[in-house]
Amino acid sequence: MSDFFSNYPIINYNIEKVKPLKTTKIVNILNRPQIKSKVLGNINSYYPYNVQEQDRPDTIAYDYYGSVSYTWMILLANDIIDPYYDWPIFNKEFEAYIINKYGSLQEARDKIHHYELVTREETRIYTETEGYKRLLEKTVSVDKDTYDVSSLTKRTINCYDYELIENEKKRNIVLIDNAYAKQIQEEFRVIFG
Repeated sequence: MSDFFSNYPIINYNIEKVKPLKTTKIVNILNRPQIKSKVLGNINSYYPYNVQEQDRPDTIAYDYYGSVSYTWMILLANDIIDPYYDWPIFNKEFEAYIINKYGSLQEARDKIHHYELVTREETRIYTETEGYKRLLEKTVSVDKDTYDVSSLTKRTINCYDYELIENEKKRNIVLIDNAYAKQIQEEFRVIFG
């Protein structure tokens, strides 16, 4: 993680907000370069990756790029600002998070987070041009009153399931193709150097 901010500019900042100005040199973490639109706009420049339980940004950087100094690139390409809260958590750590937030696992399962209506269910249809085509389920979150009077397929999402779904979304990241990694790192050094 120590290299994450090494490609960000250093600025003088008046932390104490006093006069005369008394500044401290800090890393400008608000200056987040946008590589997504340029590099990730080209589908051949990255690979999808599913984060596994043992994975951390630095271990993925080491395994994929051969150096932990590319950790910042993984975080930046995936819009991860806080690697502690924007990275997926697993097993005991996930349970501890739920207990800390909701009091217990059972309380999280008992408490309704939101209501959903299923506007299109998952089905398989056959067309002559495309063969079998799968239509995915589409849902919309609604308030309790709308939920109660709707004739559509309905379901409640409890807090535990909501947190699990959100955590699972974090597992799907992208890794910039190794062929571009060194070039991007050098360009960032020039930009922020």
